[in-house]
Amino acid sequence: MKWKWIDADCTSVTTAEGTLTLKGLFIPLFIEQLLMNMTGTVNTLMLGHYADDAVAAVGAANQVIGFLYTFYAVFSGGASVVISHRLGAGDEKRASDAAFTSIVCGGAISLILGTILAFFAGAVMRPMQLETSVYEMAVVYFRICIGFSVLQGIISAISAVLRSYGKPKLAVTVSLFMNIVNAVLNYVVIFQPVKIVPEGVEGIAMANVASHGTALLLGVWFLFHCGLHLDFASKNLKTLSCVGGILKIGLPGGISSLSYSFSQIVSTSILAVLGTAALTAKIYVSSIVFYVYVTGMSLGLSTAILMGWMTGAKEYEKAYRLNQQVLKIAVSLNIVLSVLIFLCHRPLMHLFTQSEEIIGMTGVIFFIDIFVEIGRAFNHVEDNSLRGAGDVFFPMVIAVISCWGVSILFAYLLGIRLRMGLAGCWIAFMLDEMFRGSIFFIRFRSRKWTKKRI
Repeated sequence: MKWKWIDADCTSVTTAEGTLTLKGLFIPLFIEQLLMNMTGTVNTLMLGHYADDAVAAVGAANQVIGFLYTFYAVFSGGASVVISHRLGAGDEKRASDAAFTSIVCGGAISLILGTILAFFAGAVMRPMQLETSVYEMAVVYFRICIGFSVLQGIISAISAVLRSYGKPKLAVTVSLFMNIVNAVLNYVVIFQPVKIVPEGVEGIAMANVASHGTALLLGVWFLFHCGLHLDFASKNLKTLSCVGGILKIGLPGGISSLSYSFSQIVSTSILAVLGTAALTAKIYVSSIVFYVYVTGMSLGLSTAILMGWMTGAKEYEKAYRLNQQVLKIAVSLNIVLSVLIFLCHRPLMHLFTQSEEIIGMTGVIFFIDIFVEIGRAFNHVEDNSLRGAGDVFFPMVIAVISCWGVSILFAYLLGIRLRMGLAGCWIAFMLDEMFRGSIFFIRFRSRKWTKKRI
């Protein structure tokens, strides 16, 4: 099968293991991200058979957990840019050093963040203004899952290494295995065929941790047995000296991700003022449109890896053409997928809930989300293109300004002050995505990224 509307010359690079293509990166990465984040959706679906309050609790907690996982993925994506850049320049030893450092650094950062957030679980959940019973369940779920989020931090780092070295299918296998284990354990927790595990949100959280633990073991096995010649046995503390370069590329994207995460928490607390029904509706809608989001995100991360290879080899014109190709694909896919979801939103919502009150308020939201996803396509492609080329600080500054000066400000003004409710908040999300995407688009077209060095 050929992608006829793609210029193959600018969407591939030659590596020691063979040709690395946009299609070869995107499809496994899309499946990997889909599977990695499907855990939360499976939890929500199964808890729908248990209690709606449990759905609201796990959904609220998963917003923070999911965004932290995205931070890990973005940080690891920054590391993959460094690895790809060095491989593109033909420096395999320093690429191996970066791979080792990214895993150690990713594990350390996720351990620190997970421990701190687990300790302050109650404080993190409190701003969401959940009802008492929902709040208590959310804290239990959040504390368990986030306390062991170091597992996901290391998995993300290992997956980034595998992708950078042209082995994306192995990263998919890790995510697939994790989801199978999670689904099986979720079934046991919710339907209790044998009374051997805790019920409700505590059991779901423990199933989440167990699935991540088994997936990590598989990922480590792949790392040492898939012929990458990383030579980790020879690494030492001196090897970690390249951590500065990785942090320089990875942290700005991670800070942008965290800023977005906190802004979403604030927007959730704004929605909580409107009642549990509006909050639950947001959780369900977000769970559905995530599958549009992950398409653009996967294309963006694939682009960042190829941009790293191309700019490392100083093939700037090829990198520019790559961006044009991917942007065309991302915008087209996001429009098609979001329109399909809008047209089919009622049967999709019935998979999650039978509440006509909740389903009734989502129709206009799915329509507005079509425009959210168009802006998001620009965001994902242009932001990752800039990061892949080493232009990281400008996107970080714009992302932080937009999250708070556009998304949160207008969510409050439209959603609460003008009493537009959930629709007002979604319009604010649209303005945020459109603003950031436009600025990043202009920045990339300026070609200032060609002067950056990793």
